[in-house]
Amino acid sequence: MRLRRLATAIFAVAPFVKGQSPVADPDWSSRLQSAIRLAVARNPELSAMESRIEASRQRVAQAGSFPDPELEVGIKDIPVSSPSLTRDNFTMEMITARQSLPGRGKLATRRASAEAASENALAMHAVHAVGIAADVADAFFGIAELDMRLEILERSRQRLKTTSASAKERYEVGKAGQSDVLRANLAATALEDRLLSLRAERRVLSARWNALQALPARAAVPVIGPLDPVPSIPDSAAVEREAEEKSPAVAAARATLRRSEEELRLAGLDRRPDWMVSTYYGRREKFEDLAGAFVSINLPFAHPRRLEAKRAEMAAELSSARADLEAVRNQIRRDVEAAAVELERNVEQEKLYRTTIVPQAEINFRAAQESYAVGQIDFETYVRAALDLDTYEGEIATRAAGIGRALAALQKASGLPLIAGTPSPGEPHEK
Repeated sequence: MRLRRLATAIFAVAPFVKGQSPVADPDWSSRLQSAIRLAVARNPELSAMESRIEASRQRVAQAGSFPDPELEVGIKDIPVSSPSLTRDNFTMEMITARQSLPGRGKLATRRASAEAASENALAMHAVHAVGIAADVADAFFGIAELDMRLEILERSRQRLKTTSASAKERYEVGKAGQSDVLRANLAATALEDRLLSLRAERRVLSARWNALQALPARAAVPVIGPLDPVPSIPDSAAVEREAEEKSPAVAAARATLRRSEEELRLAGLDRRPDWMVSTYYGRREKFEDLAGAFVSINLPFAHPRRLEAKRAEMAAELSSARADLEAVRNQIRRDVEAAAVELERNVEQEKLYRTTIVPQAEINFRAAQESYAVGQIDFETYVRAALDLDTYEGEIATRAAGIGRALAALQKASGLPLIAGTPSPGEPHEK
């Protein structure tokens, strides 16, 4: 079953107990989008990466430029025994200018290599931005799950208060044993323990949520109500195909591959000699001034073993880059499929709990409630029915939030902006 069948899946949790379902937050999607934009805008790692991208762009211009020219000033051929600028006609005040000229094709290849490195930095920035947006969504849906579970337990606490009062009244009139009252109190205490645990978990997730947005860890996070339907998304095969072509992780691996190709080409061009053009002017005190020019070259082919070793090194780097590109694609296929399976599982299970299991648990609880009131079942059976209802309602909350968390995982795996508010690759974010 593909993800296009999930277009009809909803986040909304069906009423847990008639007349007591919490009201869904109609603006939760906008709240999530705003949080993602804030996280992307404030994240210091993204700001650092943007600076590195700018630095890599500046390196492109440097790579395509000639080496710095050289200027030399000095005095030539001074007599040692009696230093003088005028006694010997070879003595000159000289100024020399030199310019190194890389061999044909080297500058263009170096520039192409620097451009590929800049593309890699830009792609890695996009990978990180998409991942941060996914992390924000994961924290958001995690908090939403805890809020739904806390709402369920609050209702359970009110129900237990009524049950405890009923057990006490029955004990006072001799229709129930003292053990019923004690069990009711024990169940209420256990419920308080669960509430404390969930509130602690919420604080941890809230700290993560705030940290992603560069907010104080203890900043208050308003309650997130039950969630509305998710927008329709493409099937997993379409996501996988698009990710293999458009994922920034693939773009980064391709840029690395292109840089390795350029470096291998440059290693081959190293066999070509570099040129040095020089000119000088010599001033003499009592004799005619002199000038000259000459051209020189280096002889890289004089060390063939070094050149061959460098070429072999770059060839190995190229082979590694090709393997890395395929490894990235393999990981995308694996992670996309895993996230798609998790998304599908949560959708199917949420529907099963909402339409079948929880209604049955409600019927069982009401029947147990009525049977206990007339003394047909013991208190333990009644409490078990209530706890079963709580458990199944909690499963709806877990599966409903799990749909959003699986969608966040799918975004992180594919590198595609599947969640509203996520910047597209190359899209600048607001500061």
